[in-house]
Amino acid sequence: MSNFFSFSHYYFVGLKGVAMTSLASCLISWGKKVSGTDIEEDFPTKENLERLKLTCDFGFQHQLDNDIDCVIYTGAHGGSLNPIVLQAKNNNIACFSQAEALSFLFNQKKGLAVCGVGGKSTISAMLAFILKKMGVDLSYSVGVGDILGLLKTGDFTKESKFFIAEADEYVDDPSVFAQTKIIVPRFSYLKPFLIICSNLRYDHPDVYADFSQTKEIFLKFFKKISSNGYFIYSSDDQNLVQLIEQWGKTTSNLPKIISYGCNARADWQLVDFKVKNSCSVSKIKFKNKIYNLQLTIPGRYNATNSLAALAAIECLDLNFNIIKSFQILKQFQSTKRRLEFLGEIHGCLYYDDYAHHPNEIVNVIQAIKQWHPKRKITVAFQSHTFSRTKKLFFDFVAAFALADQVVMTDIFASMREKFDKEISSTLLCREIEKKFSHIKAQNLKTTKNLALFCYKNLRENDLLLCVGAGDIYHFFPQLKLL
Repeated sequence: MSNFFSFSHYYFVGLKGVAMTSLASCLISWGKKVSGTDIEEDFPTKENLERLKLTCDFGFQHQLDNDIDCVIYTGAHGGSLNPIVLQAKNNNIACFSQAEALSFLFNQKKGLAVCGVGGKSTISAMLAFILKKMGVDLSYSVGVGDILGLLKTGDFTKESKFFIAEADEYVDDPSVFAQTKIIVPRFSYLKPFLIICSNLRYDHPDVYADFSQTKEIFLKFFKKISSNGYFIYSSDDQNLVQLIEQWGKTTSNLPKIISYGCNARADWQLVDFKVKNSCSVSKIKFKNKIYNLQLTIPGRYNATNSLAALAAIECLDLNFNIIKSFQILKQFQSTKRRLEFLGEIHGCLYYDDYAHHPNEIVNVIQAIKQWHPKRKITVAFQSHTFSRTKKLFFDFVAAFALADQVVMTDIFASMREKFDKEISSTLLCREIEKKFSHIKAQNLKTTKNLALFCYKNLRENDLLLCVGAGDIYHFFPQLKLL
């Protein structure tokens, strides 16, 4: 672990990715020299990279500078088989995946790991935001383009006691997995003091054979908490409830377990949720007392995300003040690509969200309808990966039930998978129209066509919600140029 900090120049292959930029920010905070390379396309991290004054090369065929002594690579762009990474290995330069490099920082502290399919970025950002505003010396790495109200998405200090990080169940290096079929989850490197799990869903069918295998991977991760640590979970999620019961049967020395949710058995209970004057107003029950929580971000799920963050802070022995924490949460404005308000054009409001799993799509559409109940909601969706779209096809179809209109672009293919002619956005649109007679759905194929559609069709009383984990958000700069 100490060897990782002995290097002088860290070079990031895939620097523009949200997790990579966040980790780079941590190393810069430590006083290290950082640079990297990526494709030329703009990412949500553009402004963040500019603030960090990071130098970014383009492409993966150039020669590494002589002073580079450590290379960190992402799972994208070929992972450990990327030409730059292979060049580094041939020159005996140390190479680490992003997940492994992150663990070297995380495991030095009392690590707070946030996992689950949906919610982990927001909960991590909430945690970091509250603790930083409370004046706590903190290290963290949150994989988002920006955390509104904080200058960084990643920070690392020698003095900090805690490290907050998202814990991702996806495989560390898809290229290696494709060859070996050995699953090494990204969160397997972490040694957490505290885990928050927002939910359990079947995701990543390109790696996990079924939901049972996914649950096995999560349970193995949960068991890494020491007996003096903490496990915080949503008791609204029956899959999680059942998995914890299974955990109790196989482990005699459990950590302290704390629940949050809308049900009466939750330790942190969301008793009531309403939308009023562009705010969500909730009643929270904790230790038999009722508190009022006000947020300036939409969604019941964000209210429960808040409970997860508050439950974690209460565990940290920091003279926790629930009222002060509520006041800080009221200032939280979310992160980039999490129900981000893009702007208004021709009277139409535009929002953008990273949602790419059916469950996330349901939640975000419901949230935006509560926020703007009188507007006609057009959902623009770009599915991410052929395998996910194919495996969860009918779940995706059902997810758009609350939309007034649906438009799509072609599936955003991952570099780790081959084109699959058996699945397409056009097929999704056809099935949506078949299932919901009131919804018109069409595949516009490209972001340029989406921009043109908005320019020609959307006006007063309309709202467009853009969702997807690919590059669909590029439509908005294109729209502004029309």
